[in-house]
Amino acid sequence: MIFSTSCKICKIIRVFLFSIFLLILLALVQKDKLHYLKFITPENAAFAILIIGIFITIFKIFEYLKDKRS
Repeated sequence: MIFSTSCKICKIIRVFLFSIFLLILLALVQKDKLHYLKFITPENAAFAILIIGIFITIFKIFEYLKDKRS
């Protein structure tokens, strides 16, 4: 199977490459219908990454504090 390895980094790389492959395939097949994806800009992607990073950081801090109390 494609995801049978136990290496976390390998799984992340495979999922990333698979998603890129699907985006390229979508771009080749649906050239005239891609106007729905106009909102995906580098600025929007950067904001999304920052927001997700902030949420993950807050979650990790809460987990750390919870484990520290126990």
